[in-house]
This record gives sequence, C-alpha cells and structure tokens, in this order.
Amino acid sequence: MQFQLKKLVIWPEATRFLPRVVEFELGSLNVITGGSRTGKSAIIPIIDYCLASSDCNIPIDTIRDHASWYGVVVQTDVEEILLCRRVPTGNSGSNDFFVLQGKSITMPLLIDTPNQNTEGVKILLNTMSSVPYFARAEEDGIGSARLGFRDLMALVFQSQDIVANQNIIFYKTHAHEHRQRLRTWFPYILGAENMETLSARQRLQVVERRLNRLKREWERAKGVSETWTANIYGHLKVAKEYGLIDETPPEDSDPELFVAASREVLQRNPEEAVQSPETVRAASGELLVLEREDEMISSELASVKRRINDVSRLKSGLMKYSPSVKRRVDRLQLSQWISDLALRGEDCPICGGSDHPNAGAELNKVSSAFKILEEEAAKVAEIPTSFDREQSMLQTELMSVLEKKRSHQNRYDLLISKNEGARKEFDQKSSMYQFLGHMRASLEHFEKLSGGGEILNEIEELESERVRLREEADEAAVERRLNAATADISQKMLSHLRTLDVEEKYRTVAPIFDVKELGIKVRSNDGSWHFLAEVGSASNWVSFHVALICGLHEYLDEMGTSCVPTFTIFDQPSQVYFPSIGSKIHDELEEGDPSYRDEDVEAVKSIFKTLASSVIAAEGKLQFIVLDHADAGIYGNIEGVNEVETWREGKKLIPEEWYI
Repeated sequence: MQFQLKKLVIWPEATRFLPRVVEFELGSLNVITGGSRTGKSAIIPIIDYCLASSDCNIPIDTIRDHASWYGVVVQTDVEEILLCRRVPTGNSGSNDFFVLQGKSITMPLLIDTPNQNTEGVKILLNTMSSVPYFARAEEDGIGSARLGFRDLMALVFQSQDIVANQNIIFYKTHAHEHRQRLRTWFPYILGAENMETLSARQRLQVVERRLNRLKREWERAKGVSETWTANIYGHLKVAKEYGLIDETPPEDSDPELFVAASREVLQRNPEEAVQSPETVRAASGELLVLEREDEMISSELASVKRRINDVSRLKSGLMKYSPSVKRRVDRLQLSQWISDLALRGEDCPICGGSDHPNAGAELNKVSSAFKILEEEAAKVAEIPTSFDREQSMLQTELMSVLEKKRSHQNRYDLLISKNEGARKEFDQKSSMYQFLGHMRASLEHFEKLSGGGEILNEIEELESERVRLREEADEAAVERRLNAATADISQKMLSHLRTLDVEEKYRTVAPIFDVKELGIKVRSNDGSWHFLAEVGSASNWVSFHVALICGLHEYLDEMGTSCVPTFTIFDQPSQVYFPSIGSKIHDELEEGDPSYRDEDVEAVKSIFKTLASSVIAAEGKLQFIVLDHADAGIYGNIEGVNEVETWREGKKLIPEEWYI
C-alpha cells in the first residue's frame, strides 16, 4: 500500500496566525534536525494522533495550548488525503476529525466544523489498507481481534524510547494486547497467509466446533438407541395386549423388524383396537353411546364457535370501513355538484365556449351516474342490524351447546364412577394413548439415529469439508512460508548490519527475526542464540533496530501488495552517541575537519547512509523520516537525504510568535 507523508500541519489557537506546515519529500530520507526542546519528539505522537490513535501522547503545555487542530497530508496510490483532528481536552483524545480527499488537496486556513469522527477515520484507513474484515479467533482467545490499520503503526514508528531499546522492537508493543495481536497477525503481514487461508481457517474452526457437538450428540444418542432396541420387545408385547398388533417378532430378531412392527402399531387406528369384541364385552354399551354423543356435541360446539368468529370479523371490518365511506359521500356530493354546474351554464373549461347545445344533458347523465354510486355506497355506510341479531342468536346457541356439553360430561363421569367395567375401559384407553405417544417419539428418535440418519449424514459432510479446509489452511505450509519470509528479512538485516556500527561478529552471521516473540536473536561465540536484551552496547541495539526496519520494509516492498504503510519515522537514533558528538555538531564543523573522523561521528553517518541506501533502492516506494540532533555536518554529503527544516536559533515546531 502506497502511504507516504506529504505534510504535517498545525492550526494555531489564535486565528490571526497562519497554519504551521512542515513539508516532506516523497520517496526520500527526510531529516528534521534541531536542538533540545524544539518539538522533534512531538512529531510521532502528532502523526499517530491524526491517524486515529485511541490515546494521545502529544506533549502537554506549549504544543497543545497554542494549537487548535493537528493534521497530516498523506499520499496514496490514487489521491491525497488530509486527516485533521481537534486538539485533545485533558487526558482524552478528541472525537472530532476533518477529512478531505482528492487528487490535490487545498489546505484550509481555518477549520470550524468537523466532518468525521474517530470510528469513521478508522474505517477509512482499514479500507485503504485492505486489512482482513474478520477476527482471527485463536484457541486461547488472545490476540483474536481483527487486524486494523492501527496495529500496523507498530511497524512505522521508532520513537525515542524504542529506537535503541534492547527489549522492545516495535512501537507500543510493551502493552500486552498490542503485542499479542501483532504476533498473531504477523504471518498475514508477511504474506505467509492470505485471505483464502484465513477464510479457510475461520470456517475450519466453525466446522470443528459443529463436528465435536454432533459427535457428542451421536454418542449420547447411540446409548439411547441401544437401550431402546433392548426394550422394544417389551413395548411390542404391551402393544399386543392393547390389541394394536396381532403378532410380535421373536425376541432375537433384527432391530429393523422391531422398527417395522412399531410402525405397524402406530399406523393402526387405536379406536379399532379399543373397540375389538373382547374390549366391547368388557365395557358398558351405554359408555360407547355416550362417547359417540360426546363427539357429536364437540363437533357442534366447534361449528358454533367458528360461525361466531366469522360474524365478529365481518362486523369489525364493516365498522372500520363504513365511517370512511360515509365521510366520502358526505364530503364529495359529486352528483349535486355536477347538477349545479349544469344549471349555472358556466363556460367550458377546455375551449372557453358557453354555447354547447348538449352540455346540460351530458352533465345530467354524469350526475345521475354518480348519484347511483352514492346511493350504493350509502348502503354500506351503515352496519346492518342483522349482524347484531345474528351474533345474539349464535351466543344463545353457544350457551345451549355448552350446557348440553356439561350435562353430557356429568352423565359420563357418573357412569364411569359407578361402572367398574367402564372405568377399566376408560383407564385402559388413557394408558394406551400415553403408551402410543411415548412409542411414536421413541421410534422417530431411533429412525433419526439409525443408519444414514440426518446426524450421520451431516457428520460425514462436515468430515469431508474439514479435510478440504485443512488442506487450504495447511498450517505446515504457512509455517514454511513464514520461516522463509523471516529468513529473507534476516539476510537483508545482515547486509545492512555490515554498513552499521556493530561488532564484527554480527556482520558475518545473519540474526534471527523471531515474529513469535517479536524479538531479534543473535549468535554468541559459543554458537548459541540469544535475544537482543543479552547483547551489550546501545550502539548494537540501535543498529539492529535500523537494520530490521530497513530489511522488513524492503521485504514488504518486494511482496508487491502489502497492508503496511510505506514510511517509517525514527526519533533520534543518534542518541546513543551523545554527548561525544554533540559539541562537534553544534560547532557546525566543516566536512574536512579531522575531528569528523571520530568513531561516533562515523557511526552516526553510517545510520544515515544505511537508511538512504534502503530508500534509494526502493525507487520512490519507501520514505524514511529522521528526527535528530545531528545536522548537515553529518549527513550533508549523503545521497538521497532531504533536509526538511533546521530547528535552531529560535525556530521550532510551534512558532514563538504563537505564544510570546
């Protein structure tokens, strides 16, 4: 992703002053040199703040008190983008942004009203960088959040506390959350994974969770089905006693025979079984008569209720419709209006004439037609009284049927209580229906689980999908590609270390860039590998930082498509050599002065030479910015260096006239 800085802009609190603009050159090594307390170390926090940082590390007092908005102009592949953010209040960053996009941005002299917020700017930056749109859920849940443009800031800012740090390599990775997310997403950043790999892994996790759940369900269900098969013979024996089946299969029959017999039981009409000759002889004839009467009364009751509901719905519809009809008829009175027109004999609205011989007759025809329609409409404007009469009759009929139902139920209950045979018949019928309900549910469950059931089919489909997704995700292939990427970066680091101020032994064996630990490992004299924290000398630390950033961005450039911005800012990489070169710089010695052959001076020069050579090799696709005490006496004759500004003798990031 082409994403380089063109301008840093600060709008003053006092509107009588013009905005402060610092311009950078694209595709170059830009240098801002200056003394202490001039604002150099505020550059990274300001740019980070404008790029939608959640927190604000801009120095307090002068740089905040005398500014109203901070802004940065960035150049992408297709356009310029101005990202401005209001000065923070207290400890909280502002949610107010002002954004402009276009081929060429016209800088506003004053910003009154924001047109965007923090979330909107984050969405814009995420879209530009084409970061994945979904989270990468890890098993432990750590670092599972989606990769955002904000996470990539770790790779483009080498602040003063990071650039020579032996323990922390990347910006803000001292925070556990940022560190874990960067570790999680480094394979994607380095191209070891792509969107297809991530999508496959995302789907694989869903498939495996579903598979595990189905397999647990299947194991539980198998236990249930085995118990069902063991007891099915007893169930069928009970069904035979009820008269629901003539013969049962032998006890050692195949389970499929038991299933077929169970289906036969459930397909039979249970009333036929209850009313077999043996059953009828055991029950009272009067009981059977009462049961038939109960069915007829229940049917009659349902019919009356249905008619009452129909009448109620129809009446309700008319009640809603008739007022509107009445209002239209009363309001319009079209027939009368047309008749009045015919009597007045007014001019024709089309031709303006008043001598049409048939005008009155034609208007009377139209009036008559409307009158007929109005009379028809008036018929539905009033709710017919027949509805109320019908409702009353149906309510009376309902009360009669309900009374008949209660009387019949009392006779039935009395007969059951006095007739032992009838009571047994009633109990038998209740028990049989309960048995059939349980048997139906059990059979449906068994059929679902038996060979080729839905669960087994889904398990088979998911197993096939899992095999395919594992091939697409291919963790081993990702690991191989990641190792190849880090090995390439390590070799690039080695080539840069040979031009930097490190011990000779570190110029012969490539270090290891460990993305899992976000660290650098070097080999000691005994052949073992150690992290940078175990290496002595701050000059070694800053050299490894510079070599890594150069090698990393060169690798990302060679990828062709990367989500990482193509700039990096280094804040005072020469700090480890002060104060030994401080006096030489401030005395502004000539290049020819012998003192410039001092080891520390040459070491600082090597930093600028290394950065410049990396930028030149990228042919405009990479931009470095250095904020340092070192001045042109150090880097003046180095190709590819663009001195942006010199902040000395009263010139600073915030002009003195803003606050004096």
